[in-house]
Amino acid sequence: MNVSVNEQEYVFVADAISDKKSRESYFVLIEKVFGLDFRPWYKSGFCNNCFIPYTLFSSNIAVASVGIVINNFMWRNEQKRYAQISTVATDPDYRGRGLGRWLTERALDEWRDKCDCVYLYANDTVVDYYPKFGFLKAHEYRYHKPLKPSNGMFRKLDMSVQSDVELLIKKHRKSNPFSLFTMDDCVEIMMFHCITFLRDSIYYIEKYDAVVIAEQEDDEMFCYDIYSDGNSAIDDLLGIVASEETYAVTLGFTPVDSSGFTAEIANESDTTFFVLNDKENILADNRITFPFLSRA
Repeated sequence: MNVSVNEQEYVFVADAISDKKSRESYFVLIEKVFGLDFRPWYKSGFCNNCFIPYTLFSSNIAVASVGIVINNFMWRNEQKRYAQISTVATDPDYRGRGLGRWLTERALDEWRDKCDCVYLYANDTVVDYYPKFGFLKAHEYRYHKPLKPSNGMFRKLDMSVQSDVELLIKKHRKSNPFSLFTMDDCVEIMMFHCITFLRDSIYYIEKYDAVVIAEQEDDEMFCYDIYSDGNSAIDDLLGIVASEETYAVTLGFTPVDSSGFTAEIANESDTTFFVLNDKENILADNRITFPFLSRA
């Protein structure tokens, strides 16, 4: 569709990834701006309509894009549909022309009334930008606790092996029994992380038929998610995959049972959390971590 933005003509594509003519140019834009290669995710078959990049083209070249991630969550036994604004990219040669604003307004017009909440993570350079659209700053929390390594057998899942991928998906659909605020069958976004950044951090514990996704950094562990039937204690699972040096763990989700944990306001470098002010905001009255594997 031809559109005019500040008296300049562009072609607008509502979902550049699903459009064969637009896809590769969109991938080039994202790689240029963020250094991210979306091609493996697309080729895996897990990149579908849960991620929708609203994109402007000039002379058949993608020059600006704003992505919408549709996440289904479970909160207090209710399914919630949340929309995350993500992967906001403008080619350096096209910045300052109002393209990002036009795309953001377009995306909000489309999704504001279709979702319970609209949120985003902004870097420090744009913290004064998103309030112009009605976004308010909000605080996530992080949960930490001491952790002792324990004995137990586990193996690393290999994302190049189909049976391991199928096992991961099967366990993901069982959800995280230790999480208060869970992803509800959001396989596509979970797999984005697991075939890229976290492909070497996925562990299967046969004894408990559980998958733990966690990274070790020096003597601390960050646990992104756990998928199991809930027939074990969280410390048992984390202790098995912990290194001998591990003494503490931080969760990438909100624990059902927070006893033993210290909850602190998240203090991520170059990251501010925003929620659209006329929508639901569960962070206002709850100490919540949005599941890390729901990010895109």
